[in-house]
Amino acid sequence: MPSLRRSPGAGAGAVASGAVVLAGLTGCVYPATEPTGVELSWRFVEQNLADGEDAVRVRSCEGAFAEQIAVAVEDQDTPARQGIFRFDCTQGYQTAIDLQTEASDAFIRLDPGPYTIALHAVDDAMRSDRSELLDTREVEVEGRIITISTWELSRGPVDWSVELRSADACDSMTLSLYYATPQIDLAEYTPDEEQTLPLYRTALASDRGLPVGGEPIACAAELSGAHAFVGLDRGEYLLEVAVDGTVCALRVDLHTPEGASSVIDLANLPCEG
Repeated sequence: MPSLRRSPGAGAGAVASGAVVLAGLTGCVYPATEPTGVELSWRFVEQNLADGEDAVRVRSCEGAFAEQIAVAVEDQDTPARQGIFRFDCTQGYQTAIDLQTEASDAFIRLDPGPYTIALHAVDDAMRSDRSELLDTREVEVEGRIITISTWELSRGPVDWSVELRSADACDSMTLSLYYATPQIDLAEYTPDEEQTLPLYRTALASDRGLPVGGEPIACAAELSGAHAFVGLDRGEYLLEVAVDGTVCALRVDLHTPEGASSVIDLANLPCEG
């Protein structure tokens, strides 16, 4: 069981100093005695508000590209006592229903007192030195009970740039940005009867007003050129491009923090060969 305990042989109030790094932790089994510590529960929510707060969806660990969660713990009474504990993301991941029905497996044994706890997302466990700080808070660990700490986390936003070409070579076009694999990326996804992919956002548009929410618009020369979509959620998407009856789907890979860029030539869509 991961633990950051005060040294019993160092005298009242004394602590063991130094950082502790643990990797590859599995679920903890609580001992028969009454442990004290913090049970961590987290889930990922989207941060893009183009459709309002009610439209944000809950992402799975896969959909948030988080293989591990690194938990940094610091004793506020003695800051030299600190440790970093790594959990597989699924060990502490809980939906709202999970939180009500079962315990999290992400438990750190701590003595009662105030702590600063920070959660970091690790994309690749083989490269754990590269992580993203998600949230930091103060947690008061209670005595004789397990302290529950729930976290609603969001990955940092990414940008997508699009170069639109030949916007004067058609009559109408419709751009629709869909989740590529919602059954994997969304934690609370229920497909409809037609098994259609859900739109990422219906009101999302570029800095120049180019919509990608399934709204048909007239082609016009002034739409050609660079478009910036700022503050999207990291993920894998499909962009459906419909031009005068021809429909083509393009993959948009936004899983890295650097974002991505796409070139769309309306006069020469990839699906036309």
